[in-house]
Amino acid sequence: MKLYLLAKKILENDYKGTHKAPSKSNGSPLHDLTQIYPDDIYSNKAVAYYGDRATDYSDQLSISIMHNTKDKPDAKVKIYRAVPSNIQGDINASDWVTINKQYAVTHGERTLGGDYKIITKVVPAKHLYTDANSIHEFGYDPS
Repeated sequence: MKLYLLAKKILENDYKGTHKAPSKSNGSPLHDLTQIYPDDIYSNKAVAYYGDRATDYSDQLSISIMHNTKDKPDAKVKIYRAVPSNIQGDINASDWVTINKQYAVTHGERTLGGDYKIITKVVPAKHLYTDANSIHEFGYDPS
């Protein structure tokens, strides 16, 4: 029990982690993924090539959003972030976010031990950047 409480306290104080989210300076924007992915990211094979297969529906949803925002930097996209349930506030610049609500829920259950809430924001596609680590994970950079 003490170990759980210690881990919970660490998560509350440092839930952002040390892995930095991609940004304008080191990522590819959601509306033009070919800056970091091959052109086939926009093909009907994208789920098979780039999905993590955790759930086919989850992969299909993220790829669908990626396809729908292609060449549309001002397209509005709802983003999600799982945070510890006691955290107050909004999604901030340089936060890791996802375009897929189920991915945020899974992150909250696994990484935050189920003691989380999902915060959301609607942003233009040009403010979301990927390092091609995952089709579900983006950095939020509104600068």
